[in-house]
Amino acid sequence: MSTARNLVLAALVALAVGGGKMAWDTTRGAEWEVSPDQIAQAKAEGKIGFETSPGTVAMLPIRSETADLLPFEWALYGIGAGALAFLGLRKKQAA
Repeated sequence: MSTARNLVLAALVALAVGGGKMAWDTTRGAEWEVSPDQIAQAKAEGKIGFETSPGTVAMLPIRSETADLLPFEWALYGIGAGALAFLGLRKKQAA
């Protein structure tokens, strides 16, 4: 296959893996220690806020300390997968 075709396929793999990691982190709430949904649910139950540990109540959403690094993590997953795909698609040399 040509190099251009390999680059396009590697880019598609990179986008799929990076987007999949982003979707995974978003669905499990990796951005939040205490999410707005948890606060709303606790208030709907009549509590003052979300109990993070015994005796500790969060009344406002708390972002994760690593939330700002998530886009870099997604990009690295995508770049790594794209590089592996590109290397896997190259022509094999006869030994």
